[in-house]
Amino acid sequence: MNIFRYDSPLMQILTRAADLIWLNILVLVCSLPVFTFGASLSAMETVIYKILHNEDVLVTREFFKAFGKNFKQATVIWLIILFIEAALGYNFYYSRQIGTSVSEAMKTAAIVLFALVYAFMLYVFPLQAHYINKTRDIFKNAGILLIVHPIRSLIMLAVQALFFGLGVLIFFDYRFIPLLVAFGISFPWYVCACLHMPVFDKLDGIDQYGNKIAPDNYRKEESDSEETAEEPDSDIADEDAADDDGEEEEKSGS
Repeated sequence: MNIFRYDSPLMQILTRAADLIWLNILVLVCSLPVFTFGASLSAMETVIYKILHNEDVLVTREFFKAFGKNFKQATVIWLIILFIEAALGYNFYYSRQIGTSVSEAMKTAAIVLFALVYAFMLYVFPLQAHYINKTRDIFKNAGILLIVHPIRSLIMLAVQALFFGLGVLIFFDYRFIPLLVAFGISFPWYVCACLHMPVFDKLDGIDQYGNKIAPDNYRKEESDSEETAEEPDSDIADEDAADDDGEEEEKSGS
C-alpha cells in the first residue's frame, strides 16, 4: 500500500496534526483580548469533536462559526472561572508573603482548589460546546461528571499540567516557543477530548462505531441560533435516572 495515499494511516496522522496546529494558532490569535478565551475554547472543542468523529472539517470555517454561536455564553462562563482562579491565585500569593503555619494551610488549600476548578473547566467548555443548556445547568453537569469520573478527570488534569509545565519552560528557554505555538493548547485539549468523548457519546446514544442508537435530545445542531442556545434544560443526573428506570421496567416486564 502506498503510504502517501490520502487515506493511508500516515497521511491521516499528518492531516490531523496539521489541523491541530492551525487550530492552536486560531485559538491563540482569537484569545489575545483574554476575555475571548472561553469562546475560543468552545470553538476549538466543536472542531475537535468533529475531527474525533472523522467528519470532513474545514477548520477555519467551523472554528469561527462555533466562535460566533457560543461567544456570549462561553464568555460569561470564562469570566466566572477566571475570577475564581484569579482569587485563588491571589490567595496563594498572599499566603506566601505571610509565612505562618496558617498561611501554609491556606496556600495548600488554594493549590488544591485551583486544580479542582481547572479540572471542572475541562468539562465545562466541552459541555457548553456540544449541548444546548443554561449556564447553571452546564456548571451542575460538569460537577457531576467531575465526581462520577475521578480517574478520567485526574488523567485529564495531568495532561494539562504537563503542557502547563511546557509553558513555564518558555520563560527559561525560548526554543520551546514554536512547540507551544503549534500544540500548546490544541493538543492537550485533544487528548482530554479523547478521554471524555466516550462519555458524551454514551449520552448522545452513539455506539463505539459511530452509529446513532438514540435520538439527539440536547445536542447543538448546525441551525441553532445563539438566541436559542440556552433555552432547553438537560441534566445528566436526570438522564442517568431515566436510564435506570428503563432498565427496571425492562426487568419487571421480563
